[in-house]
Amino acid sequence: MADREGDFPLVEPGLWIERIGAKAFPAGLPALFLDRDGTINIDIGYPDDPDAMVLRDGIAPAIEAANRRGIPVILITNQSGIARGYFGWDAFARVNQRVLELLAEKNAAVDMVLACAYHEAGSGPLAIADHPMRKPNPGMLLEAGRRLGLDLKRSLIVGDKPADMEAGQRAGLERGWLVDGEATPMGGFSVLPLRDVRDLEGLLTAI
Repeated sequence: MADREGDFPLVEPGLWIERIGAKAFPAGLPALFLDRDGTINIDIGYPDDPDAMVLRDGIAPAIEAANRRGIPVILITNQSGIARGYFGWDAFARVNQRVLELLAEKNAAVDMVLACAYHEAGSGPLAIADHPMRKPNPGMLLEAGRRLGLDLKRSLIVGDKPADMEAGQRAGLERGWLVDGEATPMGGFSVLPLRDVRDLEGLLTAI
């Protein structure tokens, strides 16, 4: 478990690591990694209002499929809005809880949440450029892999930005799905599009 700072599972000022639920996973499993804003929920830009959260179509079935097969589901999200002073960890907590509630209504659950608030445009201790935990750096994936004993090579990642795909590649994954993107090879890492029902079926098959 993460050391808690105040009421939040912060392991350092700009890094949130939260284990959701008590489900135990054997070592050596692959995981399903997902970005949050723009991937699980519709991206509204620096989200600080839980009532504004709406799930994207089609992502809950992928999470539910991983849940049914005993595959850890891990949310990894950059949150530069915190570094920039637009909102704090309290607003992040409320928004994230609402996203998890919306997923629960679809019988889908997340097992771990990692959020990185470091950004070069931040202030104070959050003003760090190119922090190893901030995507496209692979730190959040590697940390989840260490904590859960994951097989990263067989893991999958879903995101809406090239930075998500690069983080997956650099963590040693072989495949990722880019929301509304195009199929692209990235030096041994396959980027697959996630645009429609057919693409979702491909993701479900991989899971």
